[in-house]
Amino acid sequence: MATSVTAIPPAAICRAIDDLATGHEGTASFAGGLVGPDDARLTVPATALLDARHLALVNARFARRFDQFDARATHSIWMKWYLNVMLPPVLLADVCLRRSVAVGLDEVRFIVAEDGRVDANQIRGESLDTEGLDPFARFQSLVFDHLTPLIDLLAVRTDVTRRVYWSNVGNTYEAMLRRIEAVAGPSRRLAEAQELLATPRWPDGRTNPLADAVGYPGGLRLRRICCLQYLLPDRRFCSACPVPEARVHPHPAGRCN
Repeated sequence: MATSVTAIPPAAICRAIDDLATGHEGTASFAGGLVGPDDARLTVPATALLDARHLALVNARFARRFDQFDARATHSIWMKWYLNVMLPPVLLADVCLRRSVAVGLDEVRFIVAEDGRVDANQIRGESLDTEGLDPFARFQSLVFDHLTPLIDLLAVRTDVTRRVYWSNVGNTYEAMLRRIEAVAGPSRRLAEAQELLATPRWPDGRTNPLADAVGYPGGLRLRRICCLQYLLPDRRFCSACPVPEARVHPHPAGRCN
């Protein structure tokens, strides 16, 4: 099948994603995560993420709740917040609009809120029609041009390992695809996107960092690697926590806000 390379400007694809997302209650929160260059809010480059100033903002948020806390948990949680902004619109564009959004790390600027969360990603490149391309071609830029250099940067600036950061990616990726399926139903594009989670290597031999991030032993959804959220003093386990204590002595599960 021939592949079209029809390009759409960044502002136009952001509007298309938002229109699609807000049309269904299950994906309404996907809107607003990507914005075009016409958004007038202040932006920063990737090099500003979790630098000394940004870390101080993130840590101050948790210092208002806890006298002492393990910073590994807060930095992993920050990454989870980020992924909840960044991944849903990119996945919605791929599965439902059949388009790959240009999200190379050097093509994206970040709109950061006063509390340190990323409110939105400002994209500047055109999106392409990827009908007929396999999922490895469609998601190569997301995985290797955006997430890989971002995680490399964050791992240097924090004590959170790359394995934990990638586990956060795989967990969010899988969960958001399930939400899209609940709204839009099964499709070939969706099944292909889900295949990445079960494929240990990219076609060129590179390790696939998304592989086996989530499993369903006995029908129970569990992450393979813990996100470290439970290290905070309130001991809140996420709903997919693999730590045995989360199953034996359940604590209230939920997000850390």
